[in-house]
Amino acid sequence: MDVPEDLDFIEVLGSAPEPAEYDRDILRVETPIGDTGDIVTLSFDIGARSVRLTKESMGECEIEIYREQVDRILLYSRDGESGIIVQVDVPGFSCELRAVISPRFRLVDPMLYSGR
Repeated sequence: MDVPEDLDFIEVLGSAPEPAEYDRDILRVETPIGDTGDIVTLSFDIGARSVRLTKESMGECEIEIYREQVDRILLYSRDGESGIIVQVDVPGFSCELRAVISPRFRLVDPMLYSGR
């Protein structure tokens, strides 16, 4: 699994990943969403190729998304927008989860279907 360098995390999300207290193989980085008090946490295990993305508001988990067989995590900051991209590409299946962190939180994921 390809993961950005710590400096890229600092530049885009404001902090570098740190080992989780409960499992040193899992790295996690928390980033605030503007000044709303909401927090996005990206946790990943490079060896297991897994990623978990959560969004908390007022201490409550509102969104939790888990992906396995992840090929890469990308970070971006352009055109006034910054965020996280999680790419999965296995034989017969590809998907991309995009979490926009700034200027406001938004998820773009074709696997999440709202039924409209």
